[in-house]
Amino acid sequence: MGFKITIIGGGSSTFTPQLMRLFIESKLLQDSTICLMDIDEHRLNVMFQLSRRLIEKTNSSLKVEATTNRVESLTDADFVITAIAVGGLKAWEYDIEIPAKYGIYMSVCDSVGPGGIMRAFRHVPVLVEMVKELEEVSPKAWVFNYTNPVPTNCMAMVKNSKVKVIGLCTCSSIPSNPNYLAAEIGCVEPEDILTPAPAAGINHCAAILSLKLKDGRDALQLAKEKSSNPIVKFFLENYGVLPYCWSHWTEFFPFLCDLEEEYKGRLQGLRMKFGLRVHDMSEEQKRVAKWEKLVEDMATGVKDLSLDVLPSGEAILVVDIIEALVENKNEVYVVNTLNRGAIENLPFDAIVEVSSVVGGYGVIPMHVGALPPPLAAVLNNHIEVQRLTVEAALTGDRSLAFQALLQDPQVAAKLKPDKVSRLLDDLLNAHAQYLPRFFKK
Repeated sequence: MGFKITIIGGGSSTFTPQLMRLFIESKLLQDSTICLMDIDEHRLNVMFQLSRRLIEKTNSSLKVEATTNRVESLTDADFVITAIAVGGLKAWEYDIEIPAKYGIYMSVCDSVGPGGIMRAFRHVPVLVEMVKELEEVSPKAWVFNYTNPVPTNCMAMVKNSKVKVIGLCTCSSIPSNPNYLAAEIGCVEPEDILTPAPAAGINHCAAILSLKLKDGRDALQLAKEKSSNPIVKFFLENYGVLPYCWSHWTEFFPFLCDLEEEYKGRLQGLRMKFGLRVHDMSEEQKRVAKWEKLVEDMATGVKDLSLDVLPSGEAILVVDIIEALVENKNEVYVVNTLNRGAIENLPFDAIVEVSSVVGGYGVIPMHVGALPPPLAAVLNNHIEVQRLTVEAALTGDRSLAFQALLQDPQVAAKLKPDKVSRLLDDLLNAHAQYLPRFFKK
């Protein structure tokens, strides 16, 4: 059985090789066509050549094609994977450094805060255009979105099309990872833990709600007593849940975002509390350049081709989920999807990260009850920021953008409205080339 799987952003030298490895290893996907789509012709061609050589070397029956035409890539697609970065590393640098000038210090800046909002402004219009095109040419296709901020982007796509959209994240495998969970608990072996653990929240601020050992003991109570991770202990003691992807959690709570080095005009690379460092685009560029050089050398035959040296290590579940959908496996995965009452005290139409059953019928979020009220209050606020952000991104309405920033906890903790307005202007002007809706004449 063959499918057409399209990767929007298929020129990535880090993400696409990992996907190709998984496609090649999947028995179900043999005879499928992998369509790489990217606006960067050089990077696209390199990944096309690399993918073709990987297929030949492994004697796979996969086929690969490449195009810069998005509609062409979407036509007759069964599955679409989106992993884009409008503006690249320079835009990300602005998202970190411009808020820092106003005293807002965050380590990642891709989900919430001013950086998360600006990233959504750049991505939402592109992704909504894409799903509207997909509705015309392949209305039954599934979209698996890896592009941050995941919930805001998925909310925009779901609100503006009838296409089936699921958000995925490399953090989402953690509730099924006994090795990670054992390390967080600190006093048990991986084989002692019952997985998958029920999880709920929103992307980058989701938690394990309960966790049992095979002998019946409460693993969350053990983690509260034994864990050496201060963030894990804080949320277990005060909220009764175990945060995963905890480094992102700090950005949702301004009181956890503290610098431990003096800010002298450049935030990137500085040490923050809890052993975190602010993402540094110069280091990111070195990492990307390393992989680009490696994959180009392998694509052109300068270096021997080897699956073993390609980028790996991220828990990418998209192939497992495709297999579960096609083969009606009834397996549980943590995904980002419409809430539909799964989490009782978050909005019905919010995009939540929650344990879900995946089978031939689709993706069904599991009912997990209510989150601890103080955690739900924080997440409800972020969901309202997401709504404002989506509308502002699609309309270019500055007043909505201003409201989104005002409502964001990181901004509200630091700035009065007049400074919020100046921050917004600085951010919009820095990203103007990617935000035509905000600069309509």
